Amino acid sequence: MITITKVVSRNFIVDWVAKLQNMVGANLTGYEKMVQKGVDQIKKELEDKKIELLWFRYESAQLTNGAVMIMLYGEEKK
Repeated sequence: MITITKVVSRNFIVDWVAKLQNMVGANLTGYEKMVQKGVDQIKKELEDKKIELLWFRYESAQLTNGAVMIMLYGEEKK
């Protein structure tokens, strides 16, 4: 079993724009980019360590003050 966890935090500008987008019902692209950044960091770590997975799953959780945790877990190919 392998797990990789990344925590990505927001910044003031992203938070302000997201509040505006939320008021008009638009996609929260700033937060979508933040989550994607975490996923990209995990993918890069897998590539750098040359880890191949048999199966995997991503999970996310909101942390305090707008940070998000992205976790990948799965089974490494042998």
